[in-house]
Parts: sequence; structure tokens; C-alpha cells
Amino acid sequence: MKISLSLVLLFFTAYLQAQTHQIIKHNDEKINVNFIKIENNLIYYTFPESSEEKKISKYAVAQLNDKSNKSHFIASQKIDITKRADYKKVIILRETETIGLKKLETIRVFTPKIKGESNLSTQERGERRLKEKAAFKGNPFFVIVSSKNEYLTAISYTY
Repeated sequence: MKISLSLVLLFFTAYLQAQTHQIIKHNDEKINVNFIKIENNLIYYTFPESSEEKKISKYAVAQLNDKSNKSHFIASQKIDITKRADYKKVIILRETETIGLKKLETIRVFTPKIKGESNLSTQERGERRLKEKAAFKGNPFFVIVSSKNEYLTAISYTY
């Protein structure tokens, strides 16, 4: 009986001392989680009462607090876009890196190829124009979804 009671108490205390963290998002939402890892700009975690692995973009997370030793890790700085000249702060993401960010609108720009210009420089010019347009609208992120003919189409995201 003593052994079974000891095992029950051991498992109960292990559950209470389980690794618990708190994710604080840039929109001030707080989520209690069990942190797993950071990989490919994604934070992997589980909820304390579940073992299902979830993920969120590190760009959506301001910081990750470890409740057991009161330490914190800053995942990303909030990007404040106030004017069109802030286009250099705008980040181009992959579709998988948008988990936890809010989808806003579709942005489309016309980028004709100039005679003698390489495909790479045309692509760079188009990305710069997309960044300028996203900055003008105050959106810190976008994902390029299509580059047909001379048009670049992207979906913008925010916190």
C-alpha cells in the first residue's frame, strides 16, 4: 500500500512540476503551454492537458516565459510600420510561417520586364514594390502567392 501511495504521489508531483511555459503574443494574448522546440521560424508546443503538438510562427510571439525558473526568451521584436519609407522592415514569409498571424488582404503589383534586365532583378524590383505597398498599408508581413506574367500577387498579414 505504501509503495502504491508513493507512486501516486510521485506521478502527481511530477505532473505539477511539468515544464510549463507561457507564450505572449504581440497582440497581448497569453497562452499557457509546454514548450518543445523552435525550428524553421516556428515554435512547437503542446497544451498542458494534451499531447498533441501545435505550432505558431515566431513572428507572432513576443516572448516565451519559463514559469519554473522565471526566465524568458524574446522570440521576435514587434515591427511597427508607420509610413511607406518603412518598407525595409517588411518581411517576406513562406506560407508555413504565418500560423498565428492574421490574414488581411491581397496585394498585387505590375512589374514589367525592362529590356536587358535579368529575371532576378525583375523579381527583386517586384518584391521591393510589394514591400512598399505593404508598408503603405501598415502591414509588416506578406507571402508571395503568384508571379504570373508581369504581375506579382501576395497576401499581407499582421499580428
